Amino acid sequence: MEKIVIVFDGFCVLCNNYVSWVANRNPNKNIFFTNFDSNYIKNNFPQLKLGDTIFIIREDNKILKRSQAIKFCFKFIRLNYFLKTLIKISPNFLLDIFYRIIAANRYKLFGKNQKCSVPEGIIKENILV
Repeated sequence: MEKIVIVFDGFCVLCNNYVSWVANRNPNKNIFFTNFDSNYIKNNFPQLKLGDTIFIIREDNKILKRSQAIKFCFKFIRLNYFLKTLIKISPNFLLDIFYRIIAANRYKLFGKNQKCSVPEGIIKENILV
């Protein structure tokens, strides 16, 4: 089973909720989590900077972002068939438009944590620091 890393904005409430949601639907525990400020990112992927997107790093070190990252992640989690199919058949350019609007306004719409925190549902072994 391929292992993937989700890189997220630890201050973003929406991002933290998404990561918790994914962690709770990851039966194989093959999804790992880290934030942009982690030593893992600084040492291995210094080109990744905090922005308005979530990143996925695949086992082959290919980096995916926005809708590509979401679609790839959905391959590994337990998910409602309808939702999985809807996301799968939706064109990336449409999903990216929606994604960019939400991402640009994420703090206004969902709030911002005062400190970077570990979202609920993530087991310690799946956190990369």
